[in-house]
Amino acid sequence: MVVDQLDTITSTLPQSGPTVIATVSWPQPDTALCRVTGAVALSTAPVLAGRLIETVHEGRPHLVIDLSAVAFLDSTGLHAALDILDSYDIEGHLALVIDPRSEALSRPELGVLSEIVDIHHDLASALRTCARASISTGGRHRATV
Repeated sequence: MVVDQLDTITSTLPQSGPTVIATVSWPQPDTALCRVTGAVALSTAPVLAGRLIETVHEGRPHLVIDLSAVAFLDSTGLHAALDILDSYDIEGHLALVIDPRSEALSRPELGVLSEIVDIHHDLASALRTCARASISTGGRHRATV
């Protein structure tokens, strides 16, 4: 059994601007879970990406980013955060959890995202996929199960 530890980072942007909160836990031995709340926007992307990079460098190769509780999800901000994360040579699997009722991302945007990451509509599915995923060299990859 892995003890669930929490580590939270909050954007230091002015109070009038958007903020993002990223809470990290480790629900299974090789997987980090980053629950994101607040706003994922272009202005918060560097803060979110920095936290994601710290998280994957803490020794867990797989990463689940749970976006199901964000108040605002801008696809440009999400892509910027993923691009920053992708610039690091990180092993393991990357999965996103997105609320299927969310209108923040259009079907074409989801289609583009699904080419580079696995998209799930619930956390349990994302964690199962990470548990079955292999670790490879050369960066993050989609699960082949």
